Amino acid sequence: MINFFTTNQEISKILSGRIKEERIAQNLKQVDLAYIANVKIHVIRNFEQHSTITLDNLISIIRALKKLDIFEELFDFAKERREVDAFEYLEMKKKTKKRVYDAKQQYK
Repeated sequence: MINFFTTNQEISKILSGRIKEERIAQNLKQVDLAYIANVKIHVIRNFEQHSTITLDNLISIIRALKKLDIFEELFDFAKERREVDAFEYLEMKKKTKKRVYDAKQQYK
C-alpha cells in the first residue's frame, strides 16, 4: 500500500513492477515494448530492474501499453478539453491561481 510514508524509491519499484506485469499480460517482450514505445531496450531493462526512468520515457511506455487513461484518474483533463469563448477564457484566466504565497510558513 502506498501512503505518505512510502519513499519515492519504493513507489518507483511498485510502478516498475506494475508496468512489467502489464507488459507480460499484453504478451510483449522487453524488446517489443521498447520498439512500440520508441525507446532503447536498456530503458525498459533499467526501469524493470532498477526502477529508474525519465518522465518522458515513462509516458512513452504507458502510451505504448495503451494505458494513458491512468492519468485521467490523477488529473482532471476534462476541463482542458472544454471549449470556451474568448470572454469566458479571460474570466477563467483571472481566477486561475498563478503562484503560491507563504508556502514556507505552512511547515514552521
